Amino acid sequence: MPVRAPDFEAEVRFLTADEGGRQGPAMQGYRPDIHYDDDETDQLWMIWPRFIDDIGQELQKGAVIPSLARAHFYIINTELRSTVHRARLREGVRFHICEGQHRVAACRVTKILSLHEDAA
Repeated sequence: MPVRAPDFEAEVRFLTADEGGRQGPAMQGYRPDIHYDDDETDQLWMIWPRFIDDIGQELQKGAVIPSLARAHFYIINTELRSTVHRARLREGVRFHICEGQHRVAACRVTKILSLHEDAA
């Protein structure tokens, strides 16, 4: 994981098994991809979450992630960060977390953090 500030924060609701989601809880440190809800392609993006507690501190590695959570998201590819994601991401944008092509969580951007700063 890059050592820099997160690009944005989002609300995350993991789908239940009955909704087609995960069979068990996710753990901090897992690295799924995302897909923008308004994108008609199957494009997945390497934008990895680090889940946070009620005061905004990232959970410890291996901690169980609750089904309703907040997360900091980090755009892994710095070139795509500036050429694609800066134009797409804003508060209110909806996306989902994917494990392969399998949707496991519905998400909504709540805050833009360091997205518009130059990556170190």
